[in-house]
Amino acid sequence: MASQHPKAASAPPVVVAVTGPPGAGKSSALIELGRRSDRLARFGVRDYGLWLASQGDPLGLAMRDTLLRQELLTDDLVRQEFLHFLDRLPATAEVVAVEGYPRDERQCDDLLEAVDGWGTRVAGYVVVDVPDEVVRARVTRRRICGDCGAPTDAGTASRCQDCGGALVVRRDDLLATLERRLAEYRRLSKGPREYFAARGLLSEIDGAQPAERVLGELADVLGVGAVTARLSP
Repeated sequence: MASQHPKAASAPPVVVAVTGPPGAGKSSALIELGRRSDRLARFGVRDYGLWLASQGDPLGLAMRDTLLRQELLTDDLVRQEFLHFLDRLPATAEVVAVEGYPRDERQCDDLLEAVDGWGTRVAGYVVVDVPDEVVRARVTRRRICGDCGAPTDAGTASRCQDCGGALVVRRDDLLATLERRLAEYRRLSKGPREYFAARGLLSEIDGAQPAERVLGELADVLGVGAVTARLSP
C-alpha cells in the first residue's frame, strides 16, 4: 500500500531535489533556511539516517554502520528512509528539500515513483555548483564527529557540539578520495541534470557567491523567498 500524506485536508508539500559537488554549501544553506522558515523540511540521506539510528529506530540502525563508513546505501533503503521521512513531516511543511537522492538516473525514476505514490510531485531539481578549486579549499575545513557523525565547518573545534565526541577529518575529504568523488560527481550528475532538464525542472545556482546570496536564490527556487528576504541583511 502506498504511503499517504497525513494532511489530507490540504495540499501535500512538494518535493525539490537539491544537489551539488562536495563542499558546495548546499547542506549549510538548507539547514539555515530551515531555521528561518517552518515551511521547509530538509531530508538528507546521511543526516536523517544517523538521526534515526540515534533514536533507536530499526531502519536507522540498519543503515548506521554503512553511513558511518561513508558508504552508499542500497536504492531500496534510501527509498524506505525517504518515505519514512515524508510520513512524519510537520504540519507546517510546504516544501521538502531532498539531498543525496536521486544520485543517478536509476534513482531519478525511483524518486518520481515514490513521490507519486505518496500523493505529491517533484517540483524542481536544483544544482548548487562551484568550481573544483573552490571545493578543494572548502573541504579542508570540514570535520565530522567520530561518534555520532555530526558535521562541522569549525576548523578550530576539537569536540562535537552535539555529543562531545572527537572530531575527525571525513575519510571522503582526504585529497585522493576527494578527487575521486569530484570526478564521480561530475560524471554521474550529467544524467540527472538531463533527466530533469527535459522535464523543465532544472535550476542552477552559483555556489561560489557570498553565502547570503546563495541563501536568497535557493529560497526563491524553493518558494520560501519571502521569509529569507525579510530576514536577510
